[in-house]
Amino acid sequence: MDERNIQGKIFKKIREERGVKLKDAAGTTISARTLIRFEADETSVSLEVFEQLLRNIGICYQDYFSAYLPLVEIDQTGFLTEARRLEALGTFTAIKSLAIKTLKNEKVSIATRLYIEQYLSVIGETDGPQIIRDNRKIVLEHLRSLDKHTVNELYALTFILRTIKEDEFSDDFVRRVIQENLKPIKTDNFFSIDKGERSLLLLNSAIALLSRRGFIEEAEEYCLKAIELLKEHYNNVTHFMFHLISFNYILAQIQLKLNKPEGVELANKCISYIDAQIALTNMLGDSLTRDRLVKMFYDRNKTGIDFQMIVLIIYNN
Repeated sequence: MDERNIQGKIFKKIREERGVKLKDAAGTTISARTLIRFEADETSVSLEVFEQLLRNIGICYQDYFSAYLPLVEIDQTGFLTEARRLEALGTFTAIKSLAIKTLKNEKVSIATRLYIEQYLSVIGETDGPQIIRDNRKIVLEHLRSLDKHTVNELYALTFILRTIKEDEFSDDFVRRVIQENLKPIKTDNFFSIDKGERSLLLLNSAIALLSRRGFIEEAEEYCLKAIELLKEHYNNVTHFMFHLISFNYILAQIQLKLNKPEGVELANKCISYIDAQIALTNMLGDSLTRDRLVKMFYDRNKTGIDFQMIVLIIYNN
């Protein structure tokens, strides 16, 4: 038996925690003997049978996978687990070394390559030895070849777009990403909500990139559409306000680039919002975000209209 085959054991753990007897869990779906073998991971069951077993013990897929996923290493090389540990320690140079070591393996899955590129993009280490540059080429080609992206591909692409070079993704590809993610995802369960949130993050990065490449009016149009999309189809997602504020941060910068007075008004509102957040939480990260925003707003403001008095808030440690 494959030691990584733990579906039955997890089912048994949940069943016992809920106090459901084995014969009640089996019901008329399968025999008690077959369920015993399934819970020992000595046999498998069909998807249809498994779904009925979940119903028999009164849970859904979300309940099951909340117990299953933390125990499963999608990246069999162990890169993701170790990278998360190093990230928590703040040893980012070690992540690059870990990536190089992992890529030297003969067989590296595309999932692992995506995780590696995602981390290297976040820490700004996309240049380096040939093995890192080759991995980036493989990942970019993979992403370009797809019309639709998985949850992990959406997340990796989000960070890649923040460090992308002019010749790595064409303007048309960036537009294709935007247009695809302007299509709403039905967010009626935990998994679709997660995908919807990642789609919004990618949409944010793609619109910002389009603006940086000089397509400012087009970026403004897309940003306004994204805000309407968020309000109409994603008002139930966990981080709704985060996404709403993030799109407004981008919109304010775009409108300032276009010398629109409403950009000044929106920038004032953005700073007022983050000031209220700092006053409530007194978090250093919020103060640093505020400083970056104020600088970006001032750099882009060519309207001749002054911002409201912006008093710098000092983080009290």
